[in-house]
Amino acid sequence: MIGSSSCLKAQLCSGSLGDPVVTIDFGAGQNPGGPNNNVPAAYQYTDQDCPPKGFYAIRNRTFSCFNGEWHIMPFDHTPNDPNGYFLMINGLDGPSQIYQQTITGLCPNIPIQVEAWIVNLFRATACNGNGGPDPNLSFIITNISGTTIAQMNTGPISETPVTPVWETRSFLFTAPPDGSVILKIISNSSSQGACGNVFAIDDISFSPCGPTISAAFANNAPSPIFVCETNQQPITMNATYIGNYQNPVFQWQVSNTLGNSWTDIAGANALSYSTLSGAIGETWYRCLVTDASIASNSNCRFASNVVKVSVLAPPFAQATNYVYGCYGSTVYLQAAGGTIYEWWGPNGFHSFEQAPAIPNVTFNATGDYVVKVTSTPGCFAYDTVTMTIYDAPIATLTPTSVSICEGDSVQFNAGGSVRYKWLPSGGLSNDTIPNPWAKPVNDVTYTVRVYNEYTCFDSASVSVTVWKKPKAYAGPDQYFRKNKPVQLNGNATGTNVTYSWSPPTYLDNPNYLKAIARPPGSITYTLTVVSGNGCGISTDEVKLEAIDKLFIPTGFTPNNDGLNDRWEIVTFEDYPEAVAEIYNRYGQLIYRGHGKNYKPWDGTFNGKPCLPGVYVYLVNLHNGKPILKGTVNLIK
Repeated sequence: MIGSSSCLKAQLCSGSLGDPVVTIDFGAGQNPGGPNNNVPAAYQYTDQDCPPKGFYAIRNRTFSCFNGEWHIMPFDHTPNDPNGYFLMINGLDGPSQIYQQTITGLCPNIPIQVEAWIVNLFRATACNGNGGPDPNLSFIITNISGTTIAQMNTGPISETPVTPVWETRSFLFTAPPDGSVILKIISNSSSQGACGNVFAIDDISFSPCGPTISAAFANNAPSPIFVCETNQQPITMNATYIGNYQNPVFQWQVSNTLGNSWTDIAGANALSYSTLSGAIGETWYRCLVTDASIASNSNCRFASNVVKVSVLAPPFAQATNYVYGCYGSTVYLQAAGGTIYEWWGPNGFHSFEQAPAIPNVTFNATGDYVVKVTSTPGCFAYDTVTMTIYDAPIATLTPTSVSICEGDSVQFNAGGSVRYKWLPSGGLSNDTIPNPWAKPVNDVTYTVRVYNEYTCFDSASVSVTVWKKPKAYAGPDQYFRKNKPVQLNGNATGTNVTYSWSPPTYLDNPNYLKAIARPPGSITYTLTVVSGNGCGISTDEVKLEAIDKLFIPTGFTPNNDGLNDRWEIVTFEDYPEAVAEIYNRYGQLIYRGHGKNYKPWDGTFNGKPCLPGVYVYLVNLHNGKPILKGTVNLIK
């Protein structure tokens, strides 16, 4: 982006500036611009992008001159001037005149402020980083006879390394009685060689300087003020004039082009002016002052500062196009387009929410709902939505509660409308029909939604209790020492079940799952489990094998379920001197038991559970017979 800076080199207007009488902006168009007759013959015209020394060009942009030693200029200085031209100069060695133009139509005997914009096109990094002589210009104003009226020297226009910067220079002079002067621009650079003293000039303006006039809104409201199009009130502007005109004349102007053009307001000739703000957009106002003696010369009017009025469009109020509800349900309204909302509706409904809820609606809620949507600046608009209330269906369902045996099915029958949806769907033959079959695994409550053609719905539920079928588990077969008691380890599951062992002989209680048996020898018991709800019978058998000689188990399951939790040698206590040892795969001794005060191995070592696997046992009965050796499988 091309930057701008301002530097004042002479006394400037202390009052109010009028619009420029003359502005030299070098025109606009496609590259290149044609020759300019105001450039003296010492400089030759070129239509090339990069003029060599002693040449000038009229361009709207320039790129990559002299291997990048010049700045890229993508556009001119003039605001809002597409393809606007600027004057490019590659200065001659030593002082030279670069421009001369006669200026006419100035307000006679009035101070005129001259302003010009200049940019140094040479990069600070050019010429191997040494740069070159900076442009240094003189602006000379003479009368038509050639007598100098004023002169201003710009001083050096500095180089910049990356971004070209437009710099402004301004000065005052008093226009002669005929209102005509000659402008001359001199290059004072003493450059020698190819580097430096390359520049561009644009927007040389001549503006009259008059008395001080300022404008403000009534009550000193800050500019701009914001007005809503739908709520306009008269706006009053006041002008303040400080000057010595004998007969000051005032004229208010309006601009709808952001100040690019101004129009006199008919009849607005007082220091105060009131008006309605008008159409949507930004409107600018200012007040001009002149003396009656020079009022016929439009170049002798002086403008105040600008005050601005911004007329805002109302918000685009949007309410939901169509709202309907089901009798007894909660209905939500919705609006958008602003920051503040206010609703009115039937039955005295009133809300400040953007999306208010109307619970438990009845047919009395039918009708029009109006929303006022207000924007942040306070502009507002209205929208209306109509609400319709529909009948809701009444769901019927049989049965409402039922109990079934595990594995059985039951059929439901729902009614009340045209569409159905069951939840949960698991265990149902179809979840979208009124009469599905249900075969759930566990207790469950099914809910059916009954929808009508307006998607209104009602719900009904049925609770299903699933009676679990009886299951008998008599426990693992066991070995026991003959004539010693042995505990049965039965288990029974199911809903509302009873159980018993048969035969009941040798049992302390045949109706106890953990009954104690004292059979004289081997025997088989049957555990029978019966459902009290008619869901069947289950049986299982366990064999108790009596042993009256040494028996070494080859496996056990130390999982604390009460079944085969220990490695126990039957009749081992009959050998008081006997020793039993267990070794792991590494040959490490992890258990030793003695016949006297025998304690079976619980599958641990040093208080910690051993890993599942195969272990080696050695049993020495110390009865003169060989040591017994084998393996035991620890199972988990």
